[in-house]
Amino acid sequence: MNFVYQNYLLGLLAFLILYFFFLIKQENKFFTYVERFWFRKKSWLFQFSRLLFILGVALLALSILDLRGPEERIKATVPSKRTIILMDTSASMLAEDVRPSRLEKAVLLAKHFARKAVGHQISVIAFSEIQKKIVPFTADIDLIDARLESIRGLKNQYGSSALSLAIQEAVQYFKDTDNSANGNILVLTDGEETSEGIDLKIPEGIHIAFIGIGTKNGGRIPLDDKNGIRFGYKHYKGKDVITKLNEEFFDAIVKKHPNTKYWTADTYSLPSDEVVAFFNSEFEKGVENQDMVIKPVFMEWLVLPGIILICLSYFFKMIRVFAIIAILVINPAWSQNKAPEKVMPPHVMKGLDELRQGNLDLQDKLGLAYELQKSEFNQEALTLYEEEKDKLNNEQLFNYGTALLNNKDYSKGFHEYKQLLEDKNLDEDLRTKIAQNTLLFLQSKQQDDQKKSQEQKKNKNQSQDNSNNQSKDQPGQGEQSPDQQDKKDGSGEDEQNDQNQDQKNDQNDKNKDDKEKDKDKEKDSESESQNQPKPPQKIPAKLKQLMSDDRKLQMEMIERGTKDMNKRKSNSGKDW
Repeated sequence: MNFVYQNYLLGLLAFLILYFFFLIKQENKFFTYVERFWFRKKSWLFQFSRLLFILGVALLALSILDLRGPEERIKATVPSKRTIILMDTSASMLAEDVRPSRLEKAVLLAKHFARKAVGHQISVIAFSEIQKKIVPFTADIDLIDARLESIRGLKNQYGSSALSLAIQEAVQYFKDTDNSANGNILVLTDGEETSEGIDLKIPEGIHIAFIGIGTKNGGRIPLDDKNGIRFGYKHYKGKDVITKLNEEFFDAIVKKHPNTKYWTADTYSLPSDEVVAFFNSEFEKGVENQDMVIKPVFMEWLVLPGIILICLSYFFKMIRVFAIIAILVINPAWSQNKAPEKVMPPHVMKGLDELRQGNLDLQDKLGLAYELQKSEFNQEALTLYEEEKDKLNNEQLFNYGTALLNNKDYSKGFHEYKQLLEDKNLDEDLRTKIAQNTLLFLQSKQQDDQKKSQEQKKNKNQSQDNSNNQSKDQPGQGEQSPDQQDKKDGSGEDEQNDQNQDQKNDQNDKNKDDKEKDKDKEKDSESESQNQPKPPQKIPAKLKQLMSDDRKLQMEMIERGTKDMNKRKSNSGKDW
C-alpha cells in the first residue's frame, strides 16, 4: 500500500505538527487562566479526549493523500455505448432555407436525440475549420442542453467547414490503449465542405449517423451584427453565396463505409428515433470483456477511524453535559418542572475569552455587547455598554436603551430613547424602531404593574384573613358592646349595599381595562403588519444564470478560434 500523492506527505506532516503545537499552546493558556481564577485543573478525561482528537485529525489529514492498495488485474465488461454529437457551426449553417435556420435546427435535433438516447454517454463537439469539445462524455441532460444552447446564437459568419477532418479527429476519442475503437458519432451538417478534405478511415467499431440539414435549392448566408440586425448577405467574387445540401458527400461515404447511415432533415422532420435504433442495433458488437488494472482505494481505513476518534474525543470532553442530558431524559418530569437555563452561544463565549485576555478593541467590545443582548444576557451587555457609554453612536445608544428596557429598567431606558429623539439628525429608521419599542415596552410595563398590584391585593387579603382568624381565636375580642351591636344592626344593610356597589364598580372598571387592552393589541398588530417588510420574491435558481454565462463563454471561445484561424489563412479560400 502507498499514497497516490506521496510527494505531499512531508509537507502535510509539517503542517500537522504546527497545527497541534498551536492548538496545545492555546489550550494550556486557557486552562492557566481557568486555574488562576476558577481553581480548576485539567482532568485526565480532558487529556485523553485531546489525544483522541489529535489522532483523529491526523488520520483524516492522511486520508487526503489517497491511500491505495497494490495493483490488481480484473476482467470487466466495457460497453461502447458512447456517442459523440458533431455540430457543424460553419457559416453555411446560418442559411435559412430550413426554418428557423440550419444551425438552430441542428441544435433542436441534438437536444431531441440526447433525450431519446437513454443509456448513452454523450459528448458534444462543435467544429468549423477547427473543433472544440464543449461537453465531455456525460449522461447529464441538463448540462448537454445548456451547452447546446450556447451554439444556438453563434454567428460564425466567416468559418469554413473541415467536415472530414472533424470526423477523423472524433474517432480518436474512442481509441483505447490497444488502438481499438468502439462508439457512435452523430454528425449534424449540410455536407458542404469548403476546407481541404481528407480520405476518411473509419474503424469497424465506429458507427456514424449523418443527418443532412438543408435543401437542394439552398439559400443565402445572412450577415447579422451583434445586436441581431441584418446588414446583408455573404458574397464571394462579387456574387451572393448560395449554399445547398451536398447529398453527393453523404452518398459517397455511405457507399464506402458500411457502418454509416444517412438521413435528411427538413423543417418538420426529427429522425432521432431512427438514429437511436441504428446505434442500439450495433451495440452488442461493441461490448467486450477487457483486462483492467486497478489500485483498490483504502481511504476508508483512515477516514472511518478518524471520524470515530474525533467523536469519542468530544464525548469524553463533554461527558458531564452528556450525563446531564441523560438525567433529563431518564427523569423528564423533573426536567419539565425546572425552568430552562439560558445557554450562551459558542461564538459569544469565545468573545468573552478574548475580552478577558484584553484582545478586543472598542468596536469588537461593543459588537460582543450586542451579541450578548441578542442572546438575552442583558446584564452582561449593560456592563459592557456602560463602560464605553461616552463613545457610543446613535445605533449603539439605541441598543443600550433596549437592553435597559429588557432588564426592566424602564426609567433609564425611556430616558435614553428620549435623548436620542432630541437629536435632529437621527436616522428615520431608528425613530421608527424607537416608536415601536416604546409602545411594546409600555404595554409590558403596564402588564408588570398590573401583576404587581394583583399580587399586592392578594397579599393584603391574605394578611387581613390571617388577622381576622387571629382575632377570632383570641378570647373576648369577638364580643361587642351593646352600643356597637346596635350600630352594627343599624348600619349593616348600608355597609352591605356599599360593598356590593364597590364590587360592581370594580368589575366595570376591569371590563373597560380589558377592552382597552384588546384595542391596543389590535392597533399594535396592525402597525406591526404595516411596518413589517413584505416577503421577498422568489429569485430564480442560480443554475439558470450559470447556464447563461456558460453559453456566452462558449460562443466567445468558438468565434475567437475561428477568427484566429482566418488570420492565418489566405483571403482567396472559401470561408463558409
